[in-house]
Amino acid sequence: MPRKIKTFLILVALVCSLLAAGVFLAAVIQFSSLLGRIHPVIGEIAFWVILCAFGALCLYGAMLYVSLPPPLKPPRAASGPEYDRYLSALAQRLRSNPKLRHQKLSSAHDVEAALRSLSGDADSVIRDTATTVFLATALMQNGRLDGLVVFGTQIRMIWRLARLYFQRPSARQMLYLYMNVSITALLSASLEDFDFAQIVAPFLHSMLPALPGALPLGGISDLFVTCVSRGAANAFLTLRVGEVSRQYCESVSTPSRSAVRQSATAAALVHLGRIVRENGTLVAKAFKDLISKTVRDKLWPWSRGETAERAIPNL
Repeated sequence: MPRKIKTFLILVALVCSLLAAGVFLAAVIQFSSLLGRIHPVIGEIAFWVILCAFGALCLYGAMLYVSLPPPLKPPRAASGPEYDRYLSALAQRLRSNPKLRHQKLSSAHDVEAALRSLSGDADSVIRDTATTVFLATALMQNGRLDGLVVFGTQIRMIWRLARLYFQRPSARQMLYLYMNVSITALLSASLEDFDFAQIVAPFLHSMLPALPGALPLGGISDLFVTCVSRGAANAFLTLRVGEVSRQYCESVSTPSRSAVRQSATAAALVHLGRIVRENGTLVAKAFKDLISKTVRDKLWPWSRGETAERAIPNL
């Protein structure tokens, strides 16, 4: 059955690729025909330039993917001859990692230490990506656009993690990870349908008085809580996907999906509070600046900035 499913997925991918290629070619022909109305030579040149540029881009992406070594399949058990052979192959793989060039890799303890070292770098990548998602989605306030931002940043995050470990996960693992990313993006796009603010509002309200130049309470404060809550939700989903990716990349035995999901959720919750605390003040400052500018430009368009600032001392 798995082989039949694999064959079916390959056929579906080929059909989708052919359809996408046909749509792209039709668009290029239409665009070059439009330029050909100016001069036939211009249309001909544009057609071949676009095709060559697209082909070069595809070739570059394929070269980047092929440059990563093939994945090592972790054994089911964490002991035995198969596990020893896997550790030996993993140590050989890690020796080619530029980040571990000067690190000793002669024993299982050395391999575990090397993976812990990469895990620290992976945590930085995941937190940086989640911080970007938090700030972007908290300030944009556009459910559809939020979904695109989360999807793109998470795709890039998984690629960065694969490059960090200098390996590419197996096709099954990558399919599982990208399914998580897709589901996460869909959840992000429909976050406006959920009242997520009620979950984190107490924490954010307790944080508001500590903010420099705290926002006035009332409707503005509620809007701030809603925006930060939505950004926190997207950041949490990003952290979870990153933790799942990291665990699959550094696992020395076949991971349990349920265990991976549970540990990823716990780790994401640990990082989430820190991200909100460290970046909530930036969102508050952006709100304050936006409100001040709106008051100056809309309510008192005739007054100067200095006068408007004096007129709204509480902002």
